[in-house]
Amino acid sequence: MSLHIALLRGVNAAGGRLISADELTGLVTDLGFTDVRMGPKPGDLIFNSGERTGAELQTQLETELLTRLGLRTDVYVRTAEAWRALVVANPFPDFAAADPGWLMTLFCKDTPDKKAMGALRAAIRGTEQARAESRQIYAIYPDGVGGSKLTNGLVEKTLGTRITGRTWTAVLALNAMIEDPSADEA
Repeated sequence: MSLHIALLRGVNAAGGRLISADELTGLVTDLGFTDVRMGPKPGDLIFNSGERTGAELQTQLETELLTRLGLRTDVYVRTAEAWRALVVANPFPDFAAADPGWLMTLFCKDTPDKKAMGALRAAIRGTEQARAESRQIYAIYPDGVGGSKLTNGLVEKTLGTRITGRTWTAVLALNAMIEDPSADEA
């Protein structure tokens, strides 16, 4: 069995269908996964599964969410090992220590193309910075996220792919949950 983290894009966002924690954990449990727990944010799940790849799990969860709950959304899956590695790979550790709420980790299904990342960095018009490491983009927002022009829409348009983001605070909370399975939800 392998421990996985699944991030669902836009779950319980304004204007969307509300999905309860019981519905999500029940669906994942019904699929045969074990030790299913909700993360600190709606749509963050931790569970054990057999030897399936992240891509297989993403496809399965997306299909079952649509079929069983009528929820069309993207799912981003990482193993616990990959999650630990993405925490260590953070290229902005000083910023993360000082202001973790303004460091966003943007999750992609595939590693962002270097040329597209260059275009994204060129499109930034403020104090923000973005760096890709594996299948994540780390973006800092020194002046806050609210008024920033470095939006998910700009990232998706420039990279030609859909993403979901989590604050560094949420990333660390999920990391704590995989390190200590008895940790309560935040």
